[in-house]
Amino acid sequence: MKDIPLSRLCSRDYVRTVGRIWEKFVSGCSVDDEEVRDVVMDSWRRCRRNGVNPATKSAPLQVTGPGVDRLFQENAEFHDAIRTCVSPIVPHLVGSQTILITSNPHGTLLSVDGDPQLTDYMASDNIVPGAAWHEGGGGTNAVGTALALGKPLHIHAQEHFCEVAKRWSCTAAVVRDPIDGSVVGVVDITGPPETVTAQTWPFVISLVGQLQAHLLQRRLTERGYLMGRFEAVIKGGEAAVLFDQRGRMVAQTARAASALRALGIMAAPILGALAVDPATAFDPAHAALPPGIRPEWLLPLRRDGRCIGAVLRLPEKTVGGSRHVARAEAVAPLAPAFRRLAQYSPSLEGVLRQAERFARTKTPVLLEGETGTGKDEFARALHAAGPVCAGPFVPVNCAALPREILANELFGHADGAFTGARRGGAKGRFEQAHGGVLFLDEIGDMPLDLQPYLLRALEEGAVWRLGEGTARKIAVRIIAATNRPLAKDVAAGRFRADLYHRLNVAALTLPPLRDRPADIPLLAERFLRDLTNTTETPPEIAPDAMDLFQRYGWPGNVRELRNCLERMALLSTDGVLRVEHLPAAMRADATDDSVKGSTAASTIKMAEWRMILASIHREGGNLSRAARSLGIARTTLYRHIRRHGTVDTDA
Repeated sequence: MKDIPLSRLCSRDYVRTVGRIWEKFVSGCSVDDEEVRDVVMDSWRRCRRNGVNPATKSAPLQVTGPGVDRLFQENAEFHDAIRTCVSPIVPHLVGSQTILITSNPHGTLLSVDGDPQLTDYMASDNIVPGAAWHEGGGGTNAVGTALALGKPLHIHAQEHFCEVAKRWSCTAAVVRDPIDGSVVGVVDITGPPETVTAQTWPFVISLVGQLQAHLLQRRLTERGYLMGRFEAVIKGGEAAVLFDQRGRMVAQTARAASALRALGIMAAPILGALAVDPATAFDPAHAALPPGIRPEWLLPLRRDGRCIGAVLRLPEKTVGGSRHVARAEAVAPLAPAFRRLAQYSPSLEGVLRQAERFARTKTPVLLEGETGTGKDEFARALHAAGPVCAGPFVPVNCAALPREILANELFGHADGAFTGARRGGAKGRFEQAHGGVLFLDEIGDMPLDLQPYLLRALEEGAVWRLGEGTARKIAVRIIAATNRPLAKDVAAGRFRADLYHRLNVAALTLPPLRDRPADIPLLAERFLRDLTNTTETPPEIAPDAMDLFQRYGWPGNVRELRNCLERMALLSTDGVLRVEHLPAAMRADATDDSVKGSTAASTIKMAEWRMILASIHREGGNLSRAARSLGIARTTLYRHIRRHGTVDTDA
């Protein structure tokens, strides 16, 4: 069943129907999917896969006692926004039979405020600060499921997966970082089913807008302060990069990009290492930095005793009387197979250099990342750059086949092994991949009882066909990929620990597209060129559509971007891809996830323009150097100039 109006959702017939289907579902019986909303049915299935107990009487407490204060410190920015925007509302909720709840990005509750009688009653269900209401802890619920989907939704009464929540009705929406669009928390209204109605939607969405506007104002203030400190700290001609509190690059000098390339790295791979815990002072000596970066090159920037960012100052030396950036001569260009990936995804260069080192061996490689991040393309690059590149590349999707068929696909079968077996037997994928690479996609979905056979094949370098007792020697390199958290699956008993450790010798994590927005224009250019005949000019993307691309969360990652561009190219009649060519759902999601109100949007644009003007001034009007210092393409810089007006330049 697709989504339905909230008025029908609250009808007694629907509630009774959902209750009956839930009882069958948790009992393992087959159910009629058409009677329950898709969003709810999908969540129930996730809960079952993750082992959530439907008879749960209260959500688990993630933190208690002093740990709650620590929780507030770890989410200091969002907690400050909650105190500012939510506290004035709380007195008006007295007698409303509703509760206003907030959580951090992991579904751990930060605040529970509202009708005093209801808060006391809800405390018995562990609806309190510190309780874990993500889907893995509280089952299907508005907070946890909104986080799982990254969008607002309503969960009504019997739609909850766990018994503890079935007495409530909840409306929740995610709160996103106004700079990079990452989720910082959730706002939720909960109460008895008859009190949480369609009127709660605008209230929740309005509150999300207020919280995001508060976060935006704080970020812009801190970024302005950071830029001022950066200008004061760096010297003329110095190679330096400025990061904010969460490790995101704010600005860099003209020489920084070439200095990082000389060291064999890019700014993007060190972002995570520079992320700062708001509860503690930033100590560069203990930062987990990648090879090539030394702790003493980091200068933390503090305000009111709290670290709000850092400057990475790259070393320089004097040679022949002239100062220049120290070069790491040993750094070689990437292998051709990885160079093409870096060309369109420069933020992946650090991961690609690791992959290049792994490719030279025959060690198993485990690729981890969300669906659509390009694990298949990475696997093919590892094969092409490796010692068995002349051998075959054989892919197997472990999630696409039933257990019996998968076993036959992997290991093959002997003559007469089963009804319908091929006369003379048949090779399995292991034998087909002899002398090359076997790519096991979605390895996390391999049936548990098949995993020992896979481990045996890896350990002994041999396979046994079904129905045959003779071992067949194989020389195969294994590359596995998963979109599941395998470490958690091991802890939960859903994946064998010995197989995990055998595959996890060389692991690579591919970041989602939402964490690397700078790659989007380059990837879009590549995809549009691929989608266009060589004799034709690829279409262009309108500036407002590209702005929406970089605000959108891309749950389908690179694959979704490609599919979206293909749709837009089919609809465009003049060679320009515009916002109206986007799917309606994508336009709605981008609108929901962006900062509400034209004032906030214009504030962002003016802040960007001030940073651009400062960079152009610092580089003496040279637009090429200014673009490099900002970490953007020259075409992007020109677009900003056309939008805001001309500037005096010398390039």
